[in-house]
Amino acid sequence: MRAGAAVSREEDVSLAARDAATRALDAGGLDEAGCLVVAATPEHLDESIELCAALRDVVGAGAQIVGGATLAAFCPGDAATEEGPALGVPGQGALGIVFADPAAPLQRLLGALGREAPRARVAGGGVAVEGGLLLDDDVVTAHAVGAFFPAPARVAVAQSHQPIGNPLLVTRSEGRSLLELDSRPAVEALAALAEQPGLSGDALQFVALGLSPRPGEKFDVADFISVQLLGVDEERGSLETGIAVPEGHSVSFTLRDGMGARRTLQTALNRLAGPPPAFGIYFDCASRGTTLYGVDGLDLDLIEKSLGPFPLLSLRTSFELGPAGDALGVHLFTGVLALGDQ
Repeated sequence: MRAGAAVSREEDVSLAARDAATRALDAGGLDEAGCLVVAATPEHLDESIELCAALRDVVGAGAQIVGGATLAAFCPGDAATEEGPALGVPGQGALGIVFADPAAPLQRLLGALGREAPRARVAGGGVAVEGGLLLDDDVVTAHAVGAFFPAPARVAVAQSHQPIGNPLLVTRSEGRSLLELDSRPAVEALAALAEQPGLSGDALQFVALGLSPRPGEKFDVADFISVQLLGVDEERGSLETGIAVPEGHSVSFTLRDGMGARRTLQTALNRLAGPPPAFGIYFDCASRGTTLYGVDGLDLDLIEKSLGPFPLLSLRTSFELGPAGDALGVHLFTGVLALGDQ
C-alpha cells in the first residue's frame, strides 16, 4: 500500500488544498487516493466545503475525507515555523485513526472503540478547541470521526513527563480527590517532592501524576497515563486530579522534562523498529514542540533518523489517544506515533 504526505501554507484554502493534495499524491506515486486524513488550522477548516471540493478535484471524487482542526501541521523537511495557516494531507494508508472533540465523553468513546474494534491498533488526538471535526465535505457535529483500514500497523506513546521520586500506592480516593498515598495524606507526598535534588518551587507548577493503567501492577516508566494535578485541599489533605484515580493503582509524581522526553521518544522508536512504514501520523501534544524544546522540528528529525524517510504528517493535538496497557487510553503531554505498514 502506498501513501504520500505534504503540508501547504498557502493562505487561500483552495490553493492550499490543491497544493497539499498534489504534492502528497506525487510523493506516493499515486494518481488518486482512497482516503485523505486532513489536518487543517481553524482558518482553513472554517471554509470546509471549499476545502473538500478542491481536495476531490485533485485526488478523485470517491476519496473518503476525515480530519480535524489543529494548531499546527508539519512534515519532515518542512522548515516553516509553528505559526500561520497550514493544511496537511497524507494519502491512502492502513491504520485506525481517530480525531476527537475535546468536549466528547472520552471514556464512553474509548469503551465504544474497545467494543467495536477490539483488535485494531488505534491512535488519535483531540482537535483544536476552537476548530472542529471534518467528515467528507463539511465540518460535522460529532464526538469523533475516524478511518479504519485492515492492514497491519505499529503504534507507540512517548511521554513528556518523567517520573520523580518513588512509586506510591493509592490507598484512598473519592472520585477526583486523591486522599491517601501509601496510607498517608496525599498532600504530604507532594510536599516531600521539595526534598528532591534540583526541584525548585518554580518547577512544582509542572508536576503531574503518572497512573498505572491497571490496578495491582507495578508502576512502569514506559507505560503510564499522565493525570493533571488541579489543586490541593489542605483541610482534607487531598490532591484534586483531572480524572478519577482509583484505589489499588500505582502512581508516581512526574515532571515535564525536555531531555527526558527525547530519550523516551527514542526508546519508543526503538520498539517500533522494523520494515519501512508506508506512512505515519504523529499526534503531538500542544505542550511539546517549541514549548518543550525551545526549537522546532526535533521530534520529526529524530523519527526520520531512526526509521528512515517515509510519508509523515505531524499535527498538534489537545490530548492524545494511544495504547495504555492492553487497552486504549487518553494521554496528556505525549507524542503518539502511528505507522501504517506496507
